[in-house]
Amino acid sequence: MKKYPLKVYVIAVVIVLIILNLLVWYLRGSAESTVVMTFSAGFLLGMLAMYIAVHVYKWK
Repeated sequence: MKKYPLKVYVIAVVIVLIILNLLVWYLRGSAESTVVMTFSAGFLLGMLAMYIAVHVYKWK
């Protein structure tokens, strides 16, 4: 299995979340897109917290 750096996965997740937000905004309108935007913001904050925790606690 090929291992990629963490930033490749982060970029991929950000791109997918942008596409998801755009699709919901175009198909459902701005009222329902706020729910998806809130989810996206929470998910990205969780990824940032995980990144910080990995560097603070040095699991290796």
